[in-house]
Amino acid sequence: MTDDTAPVWLHGASLGDVRTLQPLVEALEGHGPRLVTAHRRTARAWAAQHLHGVTVEPPPWPVPGLADRWVTLRRPRLLVLEYLELWPAWVSACARRGVPVVVVDGHVGPRSLRGRTWLRGTARRLTAFAAQTPDDAAGARALGVPAERIFVHGNAKHDRFRGEPERPSADLTAAVGPVDLVVGSLARDEESSMLRALAATPLRVLVAPRHLERTASILRTARALGVRAALRSTGGDPSARWIVLDTHGELASAWSLGRVALVGGTFGQREGQNLVEPYAHGLPVIHGPRTRNIRLEADALAGAGLHRVESAEAAVEHATALVLGPVAPPERLDERVRRLAALQGATVRHLALLTRVLAGAERRC
Repeated sequence: MTDDTAPVWLHGASLGDVRTLQPLVEALEGHGPRLVTAHRRTARAWAAQHLHGVTVEPPPWPVPGLADRWVTLRRPRLLVLEYLELWPAWVSACARRGVPVVVVDGHVGPRSLRGRTWLRGTARRLTAFAAQTPDDAAGARALGVPAERIFVHGNAKHDRFRGEPERPSADLTAAVGPVDLVVGSLARDEESSMLRALAATPLRVLVAPRHLERTASILRTARALGVRAALRSTGGDPSARWIVLDTHGELASAWSLGRVALVGGTFGQREGQNLVEPYAHGLPVIHGPRTRNIRLEADALAGAGLHRVESAEAAVEHATALVLGPVAPPERLDERVRRLAALQGATVRHLALLTRVLAGAERRC
């Protein structure tokens, strides 16, 4: 029989991945111990603070000997991988010990498919693959996952927005102050065009780079463009036209500090970033044309407060018009709720799948 003291091991690479796992981690309460791992220290810190009753650790090194030793010591009864964290050493170590491995919120893009030769053996060992979309399911088949083990469940990150969205802390609100526009998850290859466009408007802006190491570059660009900028971490500056969000884990609530949201990662090579997070705050949400990785939510929310534009310049122009133009009639809240609800439910499907997998593993013991 399965050892009920053995944990369900859930892994997410980044803070965003671990936040996406939160509804599933909570749904697994009552199914035995839960062990959450993440590569990034900030993700582990967030998990330790927000995921109660859960053990949080760094993951094993993805090399055969160390992974085998780690799995032997922790004795997980199931490994759940968020998105597409297919580390061959982990999957092999679990397979040798009869530990099922399931991918949830699975996404397979062109970059992943370029490594299909290297990943094929690992993909064949997966117990199940819960894809976000039919396209991701097709990608999983191309990787080598057997078709009968592939399911289309949607994305559990949308299940985090069933109630009130996260509200900003008093400290964050005081540091940022009122802003017209929140530009979130700005990628490096979008910085130049976006910041130049922002400098040409009178809007007061909160700029949140996707990677915090870009903070210094944004400040240098601001000085070169003649824009006064300040860091959120130093308490902000009421006279600054740009506030740079240089702290981890605050963007989810910081969206509500603006009147309009502009989502980065949609004008460059990244091909998408979370649209639902700002949308749940009831803001007009502007995004760019590059949405390959978020096609599901971009299609589901289009026409109900979601605005697609073709360039950074057009995005800032549209944001300026929304802030300074005539007051638009209020949007119907029930329509937003309906659009969000249509995206939800992946966690319930994931839990049903994991319950079946755990029951099958127990029968094999």
